[in-house]
Amino acid sequence: MPNSTQTAPVRVSPLLVINREAIVDCQGLRLEQRPTLTAIQVLAFAKQFDGVAKAITKALGVECPTKPGVCNSKDSIQVTWTGPNNWIVICEEDDSLLAKLKMAVGKKAAVVDQSHGRCGIRLSGVHARSVMAKNCALDFHPDFFKAGNSALTSVAHMNALIIQVDDESYDLFVARSLARSFVHAIEHSCAEFAKA
Repeated sequence: MPNSTQTAPVRVSPLLVINREAIVDCQGLRLEQRPTLTAIQVLAFAKQFDGVAKAITKALGVECPTKPGVCNSKDSIQVTWTGPNNWIVICEEDDSLLAKLKMAVGKKAAVVDQSHGRCGIRLSGVHARSVMAKNCALDFHPDFFKAGNSALTSVAHMNALIIQVDDESYDLFVARSLARSFVHAIEHSCAEFAKA
Protein backbone atom coordinates (compact mmCIF):
# COMPACT_ATOMS: atom_id res chain seq x y z
CA MET A 1 0.00 0.00 0.00
CA PRO A 2 1.43 3.41 -0.97
CA ASN A 3 2.58 5.71 1.79
CA SER A 4 -0.10 8.38 2.29
CA THR A 5 2.55 11.00 3.05
CA GLN A 6 4.17 10.67 -0.37
CA THR A 7 3.92 13.69 -2.61
CA ALA A 8 3.59 13.74 -6.37
CA PRO A 9 6.87 13.75 -8.28
CA VAL A 10 8.19 17.14 -9.34
CA ARG A 11 6.99 17.89 -12.83
CA VAL A 12 9.87 18.36 -15.28
CA SER A 13 9.37 19.97 -18.66
CA PRO A 14 9.84 17.64 -21.63
CA LEU A 15 11.43 20.62 -23.37
CA LEU A 16 14.00 21.18 -20.57
CA VAL A 17 16.41 23.83 -21.84
CA ILE A 18 13.65 25.99 -23.30
CA ASN A 19 11.44 25.70 -20.23
CA ARG A 20 9.88 29.11 -19.36
CA GLU A 21 11.51 30.81 -22.34
CA ALA A 22 9.90 31.73 -25.64
CA ILE A 23 10.76 29.22 -28.34
CA VAL A 24 9.94 31.73 -31.06
CA ASP A 25 9.69 35.44 -30.28
CA CYS A 26 9.55 37.78 -33.24
CA GLN A 27 7.32 40.58 -34.40
CA GLY A 28 3.85 39.14 -34.91
CA LEU A 29 4.57 35.64 -33.62
CA ARG A 30 5.35 33.96 -30.31
CA LEU A 31 5.63 30.27 -29.44
CA GLU A 32 6.04 29.37 -25.78
CA GLN A 33 5.56 26.46 -23.44
CA ARG A 34 2.92 26.56 -20.69
CA PRO A 35 4.87 24.44 -18.20
CA THR A 36 2.71 24.57 -15.10
CA LEU A 37 -0.64 23.32 -16.31
CA THR A 38 -3.01 20.90 -14.65
CA ALA A 39 -4.96 18.75 -17.13
CA ILE A 40 -7.77 16.55 -15.82
CA GLN A 41 -9.76 14.17 -18.00
CA VAL A 42 -13.37 13.46 -17.04
CA LEU A 43 -15.16 10.51 -18.66
CA ALA A 44 -18.86 10.18 -17.85
CA PHE A 45 -20.18 6.67 -17.36
CA ALA A 46 -23.14 5.37 -19.39
CA LYS A 47 -26.25 7.56 -19.20
CA GLN A 48 -24.51 10.07 -16.91
CA PHE A 49 -23.54 12.69 -19.53
CA ASP A 50 -26.02 15.41 -18.51
CA GLY A 51 -25.47 14.95 -14.78
CA VAL A 52 -21.68 15.07 -15.13
CA ALA A 53 -21.79 18.15 -17.36
CA LYS A 54 -23.97 19.95 -14.80
CA ALA A 55 -21.68 18.87 -11.93
CA ILE A 56 -18.59 20.20 -13.73
CA THR A 57 -20.35 23.50 -14.45
CA LYS A 58 -21.42 23.89 -10.81
CA ALA A 59 -18.01 22.94 -9.37
CA LEU A 60 -15.91 25.19 -11.62
CA GLY A 61 -18.24 28.05 -12.53
CA VAL A 62 -17.51 27.38 -16.21
CA GLU A 63 -20.24 26.15 -18.56
CA CYS A 64 -19.32 22.56 -19.46
CA PRO A 65 -19.69 22.17 -23.24
CA THR A 66 -22.03 19.45 -24.45
CA LYS A 67 -21.31 19.75 -28.17
CA PRO A 68 -18.23 18.83 -30.23
CA GLY A 69 -15.63 21.46 -31.00
CA VAL A 70 -16.43 23.74 -28.06
CA CYS A 71 -14.16 25.02 -25.30
CA ASN A 72 -15.55 27.29 -22.61
CA SER A 73 -13.26 29.24 -20.33
CA LYS A 74 -13.33 31.56 -17.37
CA ASP A 75 -10.32 33.13 -15.69
CA SER A 76 -7.57 30.51 -16.10
CA ILE A 77 -9.84 27.44 -16.47
CA GLN A 78 -10.61 25.85 -19.85
CA VAL A 79 -13.21 23.07 -20.20
CA THR A 80 -13.25 21.43 -23.61
CA TRP A 81 -15.35 18.67 -25.13
CA THR A 82 -13.00 15.93 -26.36
CA GLY A 83 -15.39 13.16 -27.35
CA PRO A 84 -18.68 11.52 -26.42
CA ASN A 85 -19.04 11.73 -22.61
CA ASN A 86 -15.50 13.11 -22.37
CA TRP A 87 -13.93 16.42 -21.35
CA ILE A 88 -10.50 17.83 -20.53
CA VAL A 89 -10.29 20.51 -17.84
CA ILE A 90 -7.13 22.62 -18.04
CA CYS A 91 -5.92 25.37 -15.72
CA GLU A 92 -2.78 26.83 -14.25
CA GLU A 93 -1.20 24.39 -11.81
CA ASP A 94 -3.81 23.56 -9.18
CA ASP A 95 -3.35 20.64 -6.80
CA SER A 96 -6.98 20.88 -5.66
CA LEU A 97 -8.61 20.51 -9.10
CA LEU A 98 -8.53 16.69 -9.19
CA ALA A 99 -10.17 16.35 -5.77
CA LYS A 100 -12.71 19.07 -6.59
CA LEU A 101 -13.80 17.30 -9.79
CA LYS A 102 -13.90 13.86 -8.14
CA MET A 103 -16.12 15.21 -5.39
CA ALA A 104 -18.38 17.00 -7.90
CA VAL A 105 -19.05 14.01 -10.17
CA GLY A 106 -18.98 11.29 -7.50
CA LYS A 107 -19.55 7.85 -9.03
CA LYS A 108 -20.95 9.22 -12.28
CA ALA A 109 -17.58 9.54 -14.02
CA ALA A 110 -13.92 8.59 -14.07
CA VAL A 111 -11.61 11.51 -13.24
CA VAL A 112 -7.93 11.15 -14.17
CA ASP A 113 -5.00 13.55 -13.84
CA GLN A 114 -3.25 13.78 -17.24
CA SER A 115 -0.89 16.62 -16.28
CA HIS A 116 2.31 14.59 -16.41
CA GLY A 117 1.40 13.10 -19.78
CA ARG A 118 0.69 16.34 -21.68
CA CYS A 119 2.76 19.27 -22.85
CA GLY A 120 1.03 22.63 -23.35
CA ILE A 121 2.21 25.15 -25.95
CA ARG A 122 0.78 28.56 -26.83
CA LEU A 123 1.14 30.01 -30.32
CA SER A 124 0.14 33.67 -30.58
CA GLY A 125 0.46 36.71 -32.80
CA VAL A 126 -0.84 38.03 -36.12
CA HIS A 127 0.77 35.15 -38.04
CA ALA A 128 -0.46 32.38 -35.70
CA ARG A 129 -3.42 31.47 -37.94
CA SER A 130 -1.10 31.08 -40.94
CA VAL A 131 1.27 28.83 -38.98
CA MET A 132 -1.66 26.68 -37.87
CA ALA A 133 -2.93 26.41 -41.45
CA LYS A 134 0.50 25.15 -42.57
CA ASN A 135 0.39 22.31 -40.03
CA CYS A 136 -3.22 21.17 -39.92
CA ALA A 137 -5.97 20.29 -42.41
CA LEU A 138 -8.66 22.21 -40.50
CA ASP A 139 -10.08 25.39 -42.01
CA PHE A 140 -8.76 28.16 -39.77
CA HIS A 141 -10.72 30.94 -41.47
CA PRO A 142 -12.40 32.94 -38.67
CA ASP A 143 -15.85 32.07 -40.07
CA PHE A 144 -15.18 28.40 -39.30
CA PHE A 145 -12.69 28.25 -36.43
CA LYS A 146 -12.67 31.04 -33.87
CA ALA A 147 -12.23 31.79 -30.17
CA GLY A 148 -13.96 29.11 -28.12
CA ASN A 149 -13.49 26.40 -30.74
CA SER A 150 -11.43 23.29 -30.14
CA ALA A 151 -10.46 20.15 -32.03
CA LEU A 152 -8.66 16.88 -31.47
CA THR A 153 -6.82 16.41 -34.74
CA SER A 154 -3.48 15.91 -36.44
CA VAL A 155 -1.08 18.86 -36.21
CA ALA A 156 2.32 18.47 -37.89
CA HIS A 157 1.42 14.76 -38.30
CA MET A 158 0.97 14.31 -34.53
CA ASN A 159 -2.24 14.01 -32.50
CA ALA A 160 -2.98 17.22 -30.64
CA LEU A 161 -5.73 19.16 -28.96
CA ILE A 162 -6.17 22.68 -30.36
CA ILE A 163 -8.03 25.39 -28.47
CA GLN A 164 -8.42 28.82 -30.05
CA VAL A 165 -8.06 31.27 -27.17
CA ASP A 166 -8.72 34.51 -29.07
CA ASP A 167 -8.34 35.89 -32.61
CA GLU A 168 -4.55 35.51 -32.50
CA SER A 169 -3.83 32.74 -29.96
CA TYR A 170 -3.96 28.95 -29.94
CA ASP A 171 -3.28 26.54 -27.12
CA LEU A 172 -1.86 23.24 -28.30
CA PHE A 173 -1.64 20.09 -26.18
CA VAL A 174 0.37 17.06 -27.21
CA ALA A 175 1.64 13.90 -25.53
CA ARG A 176 4.86 14.76 -23.66
CA SER A 177 6.71 11.96 -25.52
CA LEU A 178 6.08 13.89 -28.76
CA ALA A 179 6.71 17.36 -27.37
CA ARG A 180 10.20 17.98 -28.77
CA SER A 181 9.28 16.81 -32.28
CA PHE A 182 6.03 18.77 -32.15
CA VAL A 183 7.68 22.01 -31.06
CA HIS A 184 10.43 21.59 -33.66
CA ALA A 185 7.82 21.25 -36.42
CA ILE A 186 5.88 24.34 -35.29
CA GLU A 187 9.09 26.31 -34.83
CA HIS A 188 10.18 25.37 -38.36
CA SER A 189 6.81 26.64 -39.69
CA CYS A 190 7.39 29.98 -37.96
CA ALA A 191 10.76 30.54 -39.68
CA GLU A 192 9.43 32.48 -42.69
CA PHE A 193 7.75 35.02 -40.40
CA ALA A 194 10.82 35.41 -38.20
CA LYS A 195 12.78 36.54 -41.26
CA ALA A 196 10.17 39.10 -42.33
